[in-house]
Amino acid sequence: MELLGDKIKLRTADDSDLDILYIWWNDRELAGDFAGFFPKTKSEVKQFLRGGGNFIIEGREDNRRIGLISFYLVRSDYLNLYEIGYRIKPSERRKGYTTEAVRLLVDHLFRTKAIERIESVTDTENLPSQRVLAKNGFKREGELRKRFFLEGKYRDEYIYSLLREEWQKGRNISAEAQ
Repeated sequence: MELLGDKIKLRTADDSDLDILYIWWNDRELAGDFAGFFPKTKSEVKQFLRGGGNFIIEGREDNRRIGLISFYLVRSDYLNLYEIGYRIKPSERRKGYTTEAVRLLVDHLFRTKAIERIESVTDTENLPSQRVLAKNGFKREGELRKRFFLEGKYRDEYIYSLLREEWQKGRNISAEAQ
């Protein structure tokens, strides 16, 4: 599957991406200052790929690999709620690619799945990620105190969400057009 944007496209990750995903998953710089760094073996990355919900972010014209964006169920007993997450190569940050990738994925999820809510969690100090979410209509709901342990200390995170009706209103889509 491929989702086309103005500057990028999202392509379903597959076995041909295993080598680059293995490198990316084990690259501390790509994880960034606010994400956990948990190196994986190649077989663990392959298992991650098999789980589905993973898209490679590529340049629309040149197919260069920019990063990864994923979605997954938050709770197996509640099928109307997905969480999204993303990792972008440091050289490709601050170019609008992540904002566009989130928009493409959110539009795809709301158009193809019977969901009511999409969430994302970000470190309270991760201002670029907070801007990406805000630009896509996500609302900050609250602070999750000491939710994550990173580099020897507990970190606080913000939880953001976007509801279907907010997405429809922001994209000017009627419920009947769904």
